[in-house]
Amino acid sequence: SEREKSLLGKALVPLEEKGRIQIRWLEEATQSAIHQSLIEETFHVFHFLGHGVFDKDAEEGKLVMHDGFLMEAYRIGMLMHDHRSLRLAVLNSCEGGRISPKDLFSGVAPTLVRQGIPAVVAMQTEITDNAAITFSKWFYTALINGFPVDAAVAEARKAIFFMPNDVE
Repeated sequence: SEREKSLLGKALVPLEEKGRIQIRWLEEATQSAIHQSLIEETFHVFHFLGHGVFDKDAEEGKLVMHDGFLMEAYRIGMLMHDHRSLRLAVLNSCEGGRISPKDLFSGVAPTLVRQGIPAVVAMQTEITDNAAITFSKWFYTALINGFPVDAAVAEARKAIFFMPNDVE
């Protein structure tokens, strides 16, 4: 949502002002726009801010694109496969990390790992906007300050734990 994008942008301003992070927002996150951006520029992190679903019938994770298109995990993996500059994918969407009990590689996160993305951070269940923004702010702050991905995730989880009235 625009609100979530605005709040995340504000949360990352201190890192941007210090020159520690550069953010490139796609105004319309469609399959075509993502593909074009990956061809034209070099990125180290792909951060998806949106909705995700797990299709129980197809037993596959999907991300909801700007145009409403449900992009299947394998399509996302195909887009990212040959872009070796990508070191991390953050799926700030519900169920981006969910998998089928029958197929451990059915979700978006494991599919991206299979396609060569070295690290993927994703939510297995629903998460509130406030918790997602808090997670991202503290995750990137820790990551940029030299923490490895797993330790940055731990710091972000701590921040969520200390949120007032947290339900996560």
